[in-house]
Amino acid sequence: MDQERFWGIIVRACRSDAERAEQWDQALQAELEKLEPDEIIEWDHLFDRLAAEAYTIGLWGAAYAINGGASDDGFYDFRCWLIGMGRRVYEAALADPDSLADAAIPGIDAEAEIYAAAHSAWMAVTGRPDTAPYPARNERAELRGEAWDFDDDEEVRRRLPRLAAIYLG
Repeated sequence: MDQERFWGIIVRACRSDAERAEQWDQALQAELEKLEPDEIIEWDHLFDRLAAEAYTIGLWGAAYAINGGASDDGFYDFRCWLIGMGRRVYEAALADPDSLADAAIPGIDAEAEIYAAAHSAWMAVTGRPDTAPYPARNERAELRGEAWDFDDDEEVRRRLPRLAAIYLG
């Protein structure tokens, strides 16, 4: 599974529409069910790798600002949302988390629970039950970046000025 094909599936399923994020999992599962079982697993492993690449302090700070907080699970859902927003938004956010000021919609949580779509599609395509062994996901990534206080509004304004202007007022 190459990145072009991966992102094409994301575009067809998610369409970068933040207001529909709660429906992305179903649309993504439907797209993945068009693949062979091995391709679904390859897609899922690439998804995991992209989520791991986005496991940075800067993006966690952005998630915290946008969503008004972000637990570890909430930050994972945020990274799923980020992937669902498409390659352009994802790559821009990796380079500059403050670029999410152009993508996030105030009042809408930037979270998407699309992480189970591949497993659900794999079960549907293979006919295996939920309890059947599923090829292991990649190992958990290490958080990268210098720690800072997401609750310190001045620090948020310094590090994420555009997001702070939108979400901190």
